[in-house]
Amino acid sequence: MKRLDGSSKINKIKGKGIGAATVLVSLIAFLIVISLLESNSRASTILDLQPSFNNYAPLSSIEGTTNHLQQGKESNVVPISSEEKHKPENISSETDGVINLPIRMTEDLGSNEKTTDNDEKPTLPTVSSEDTSPKEELVVKETNELAIPAEEKDDSNNSNQDDGGEMMLPTRLTEQWNQDKTTESSKMELNAEEKSETTEWSQDEATESSNTELNAEEKSEITESQSVNSENQEDIKPEEIPSNQNQKNKLECDFTHPRADTCTMEGDVRVLGTYSTVFLVSPTAQDTTESKIRPYARKWEKPTMQMIKEVNVKQALPDQAPPCTVHHDVPVVVFSTGGFVGNVFHDYTDILIPLFLAANQYEGKVQFAVTDMSWWWIFKYLPIIKTLSPYPILNLDQDKNVHCFPSAQIGVKSHKPMGVDPTQSPNGYTMQDFRAFIRKSFSLKRSYTRVIDLKSGKRPRLLILLRRGTRAIVNEKQLIAMAKKIGFRVVAADPDKTREFPKFAHVVNSCDVMLGVHGAGLANMLYLPTNATVLQILPWGDLGFVGRHDYGLPLPDMGLRYVEHEIKEDESTLIYKYPRDHAVFTNPQAIHDQGWDTMYRIFLNEQNIMLNVDRFKGVLIDVFKSYVR
Repeated sequence: MKRLDGSSKINKIKGKGIGAATVLVSLIAFLIVISLLESNSRASTILDLQPSFNNYAPLSSIEGTTNHLQQGKESNVVPISSEEKHKPENISSETDGVINLPIRMTEDLGSNEKTTDNDEKPTLPTVSSEDTSPKEELVVKETNELAIPAEEKDDSNNSNQDDGGEMMLPTRLTEQWNQDKTTESSKMELNAEEKSETTEWSQDEATESSNTELNAEEKSEITESQSVNSENQEDIKPEEIPSNQNQKNKLECDFTHPRADTCTMEGDVRVLGTYSTVFLVSPTAQDTTESKIRPYARKWEKPTMQMIKEVNVKQALPDQAPPCTVHHDVPVVVFSTGGFVGNVFHDYTDILIPLFLAANQYEGKVQFAVTDMSWWWIFKYLPIIKTLSPYPILNLDQDKNVHCFPSAQIGVKSHKPMGVDPTQSPNGYTMQDFRAFIRKSFSLKRSYTRVIDLKSGKRPRLLILLRRGTRAIVNEKQLIAMAKKIGFRVVAADPDKTREFPKFAHVVNSCDVMLGVHGAGLANMLYLPTNATVLQILPWGDLGFVGRHDYGLPLPDMGLRYVEHEIKEDESTLIYKYPRDHAVFTNPQAIHDQGWDTMYRIFLNEQNIMLNVDRFKGVLIDVFKSYVR
């Protein structure tokens, strides 16, 4: 019985073991089924992404956009964000296989999108050096937006110059130039589908398709539009490429002007930004001598001009010049924002007035190209620049395209400090014309001052420019109190106030009199209304000529009045630095004879002013009486 009982127990144990194994097998099978279902779901999700792409743009249009970037066709005409600047010219589809989708598409997919190695990724087209197909040309229709990039990129590491300093062209251009010019490259016929893809990637442009193949002659009339991914930038629509080759070619350079060298071109003009070169292409070009222009209007100051980048100007035969990648149908003016930018006197004398003379004659239909780019300066004077030219500025320091124009002016001319010579000006422009232009650019309200009836309770407004550090009026509080006592409504502006631009231009325009010690701040007189008065205080040091030359002589042409007051030696803080028998006091001209640097250091940089308000009071009273009755 024990044996039988023992055998029965063993059978029960085996039965339980078989049941457990069955449950385990069933559980494993269930997990396998669940895994398969989840895998199918993921595959379905991945496949479902493609239709969402097509809701925004066809895949071919995305490839077309990337193809332009890959060929180096992006245009620096419209500055782009720092993340998009300087995309590589040769993007390989084998490096990461990722297509840079338009911003709208990327945001739609969200940050949780994942890709796997099994995902099929479209490959980016590449350009072979042996490609005989015709190179695409980008046609730019100018827009009314002027975009400014958030930051400047340092492009110094992308220099294409050899050790000998000779200009080396981009690889793509070199390869194209080296092709046999006696044979024409074959032209591929576009079928209906390709034509549709070409036109679809231009924003807001209606697409057309045709079932008829285009022959070579028809294809030559097709131009491709550019889609500009820049905030606040209007869509650029396709237009026919303007042909400059049949125009009369003309190149004239003027190296005789005392203040600036300039060159003008008419015909097939091609601008290579990063190579600082401007070609005039002509089939009859004979003189291919290269001229060099530093496009800044201060040519007599050699140390200053050494800081300005040279622009090479030359004629070339068609087979000696690079092909156009961007076409423009307006002239271009090339100038520099180097030199003394930031100093108001030099901003107007050396750049803004000359730029007005060069560009205003085109009534807004002109493009600006800038070397030694200072974006902060462009932004400060944006109202002026946009009034002259509504088109995006070309940054020649970074632009790698070949821009083609019907005409060009390299360099701008300054006639005199803060002034215009109508005999040298296009259309006989005067300084009054420039001041009217300034009022329009900044929307300044007052054109003229008015005589004030004191019975009305109103008073003339006196703007006092307060300096800090050098040539400062150390007893400025006494001066302000005296001016108020005379009857002026005083507006005191320290350097922080003057930097609030263009708000400060409106402050100046609201005043009848502007008072200041000799210095660049007086150049703000451009914003004063006609018949206003500029009262210049001259520091000690026989500075009458300097003061009148810069801020006295220009005023009649502006329609402004001029009054000057020269201090005595005991009103200068120089009495605490030099003995009274020093040449600084006994013979100031001897200091001038030692050169500009010595004169500037002593009389303009080391001196502050202790104004004798009792002596100055009579001058201020006379000015006050001229504005009241």
